[in-house]
Order: sequence, then structure tokens, then C-alpha cells
Amino acid sequence: MTAIPLESSRLHRALSARAAGIPSARDSAFFELLNLAAKREGVIKLGMGEPDIPTPPHIIEAVKQALDRGFTTYTNPAGLPELREAIADKLARDNGLTYDPTDEIIVTTGAQEALAVVMQTLLDPGDEVLIASPYYGAYAGNILLAGGVPVPVPTHQDDDFQLHAADVEARITERTKLLAIITPSNPTASALTPETLESLAKVAVQYDLPVLSDELYEKVVYDGFEHISIASFDGMRERTIVVNGFSKSYSMTGFRVGYMAGAADYIQSALEPRHCFSISSPTPFQHGALAALTGTQAHFGPMMEEYTRRRNAMAGVFDELGVTYSMPRGAFYFWANISGSGLSSHEFCRRALVDEAILFFPGSMYGNEGEGYARISFLAPPAKLDEALERFARLYRECQSAL
Repeated sequence: MTAIPLESSRLHRALSARAAGIPSARDSAFFELLNLAAKREGVIKLGMGEPDIPTPPHIIEAVKQALDRGFTTYTNPAGLPELREAIADKLARDNGLTYDPTDEIIVTTGAQEALAVVMQTLLDPGDEVLIASPYYGAYAGNILLAGGVPVPVPTHQDDDFQLHAADVEARITERTKLLAIITPSNPTASALTPETLESLAKVAVQYDLPVLSDELYEKVVYDGFEHISIASFDGMRERTIVVNGFSKSYSMTGFRVGYMAGAADYIQSALEPRHCFSISSPTPFQHGALAALTGTQAHFGPMMEEYTRRRNAMAGVFDELGVTYSMPRGAFYFWANISGSGLSSHEFCRRALVDEAILFFPGSMYGNEGEGYARISFLAPPAKLDEALERFARLYRECQSAL
């Protein structure tokens, strides 16, 4: 019997227009490269945003103790009360923001679930979301799944990918429902300056725009940069949803604990939709997140020293090759301009994997402004990172010599 191709299956024909608007696994460069990497020996992975620095041991121990004590059932959909209290303390201490842990904070299954909850609870069909481009792909996906329309606002290497208020204002229409701000940024590793944030806040107030402020990388910043939440500016607390989590700062990607904070009436309206997604974040890992906030923070200094060494090493190799970039202010990626290779961003990344066994992702995955770039992380131990950079340099020079 001949198998029916997926394109003609009844299930495929039943896909909603929203889901059909998102690339399938067979059309996605992300899955293509992951599948190629799984078949290739000796791949050095500089693609995923997963810290290779171990989770601090006191967090691991807290999870073990939670399991030993039988904390294996659901929590309140809003999260452990003591974790919400610790999050409120953190927001007050680090960001100057005051939230009631009972009514204004929800613990989510990772920051990405918080993003999905925001889009599902704010957007009606056809509503527009303004977002800096290049952008993390989950934003477009979640906007489309909610029936919304992503409206990219181009940002540029020559000014460190700042999101300019005038460019945002020029794209506001009667269908604009939300401004999404991600700082520090994935994928560009930029971070918005206080002046940029203040100007964006003024636009949000003038047009009465809700704002999603994604601050997941706030602790991963360089050269003395100080993260500021846009929610702290005048008139912004009541119109901002702050999204954050533990994955990047505490090396807890697999724990899946994040949170969202906002005005009580909105948060209480979002709680049941959040409950519909996953009931509650995994209970043992919520105890780990509690330990992360209330225990020692001593890992941050060594972590950032190591990331800074790696960042500078990668910058040195790129400088020798003539690969341009905006020096990362946050996160752990380079948004590297590889247009000098003469290849499309997708073909360059494919060649890097097939020819040199290094995995990173093409800028074309991150919106129209991404072509000509690659997102390359420095999340590998020094010896492996050095080897990966040697392989990268060899490939880049080969591409240039073929021009």
C-alpha cells in the first residue's frame, strides 16, 4: 500500500490558517540543521541558547530535596506562594518595581509560555504587534497562533540595533495592540539604552499602548551595562507586562520556570488561560527557582568573567577575518555579518555544518532583516570554542577565496 503524502492527509488539510502560516518542521532551517547535526560526527554546537556552565549546586540540591519530600503534585496555577514572594522581592530589589505576589505575578512553564499567554490574552484576529527586527522566532509564531500580525520594526548594526521610537511611531495603526520589547536581545545581543527606553515609554504612553517587556537576559550583560525595565518609567507600570525567568541567568533551561508580572486586573484575567496551557510549572523545579532567588548569587561573577573571555576571543577572530558585528552588550551570541562569504546566510550555515561540523543558525530565521547574518553563540568550553573558531575561519576564508 502506498503511503499518502503528508500534504494530502486529512489532518494536514485540517490545519488552521494560523498554524499553516508558520513553517513546518520540514520547511524550517532550524529543524533542517538540527537533523543534519544529529547525523554528523564531532559537531561543535554554537546554535542553541543553552548555557554550558553548570546549574549552581544549591539549586540542584533544592530540587532533590523537593522530590524527597514528595513535592510532586500540582501547585496553584499562579505558582508556589513563596516563589511568587521571592519574585516580588527580586523585582523590587533589582528593578525598582513593586508587585503584589498574590495578585500580580504568575509563575509560568518557562518565559516562553508567558509570551504565549500574553499573545493569547491580548490579541484579537488582525491585531498588530510591533517588534524589533531581527526577532526571536517564537514571537512571530505566537503572534500568528493568536491570530495577530507581527509588524517588524527594522534595527541596524550601525547603531547597535537600538529600537528607535520614531520608527515605532511610524508603524502604529488603528490595529496596533502591543509593543514587544526584548532587552537584552535575542538574536542581536543588543541592549536598549536608558535613553531609548525612555523614548519608547513616551510613545507607549502617548498612544496608550500595552507593552510586553521580555527581560530574560537581564543578568547576562557586559562592560558595566545596567539593565533597566521599561516598566519603571512614568506611566508604564500599569501598561507593561514584565516577562522573565531562570533559564539564562541560572543555567536552568530544562527546568522550565519563568514568570510574568503586571497589573492585578490583567494578571487575574490571564490566570485561567495560563492554567489551560500547562496547569502549573513543574513543582520540584519551582523549588529550584526559589533556591535560585533566595540562595547565594556567587556564580554570577565567575559566569560573566567566563562569558566575557569567550566573547572577546570570538570578537578577535571575527576582527581578523573582517566579519563585522555589533559588540554584544548582553546575552551570549554574536549577530555576525557573514555577507562577505558570498553565500546566503542559510547556505553558509549549512556549509559550516556539513564541511566543518559547527552548528549555528542563519539570520534569515529571524526576520527579513536577518539575511546576511548568522547567530553564533559562544556557549562551549574554551577548548571546543577555540576549535570551532578555527573551523569557522577556515570555512570563511575558503568562501572568500572562491569569490
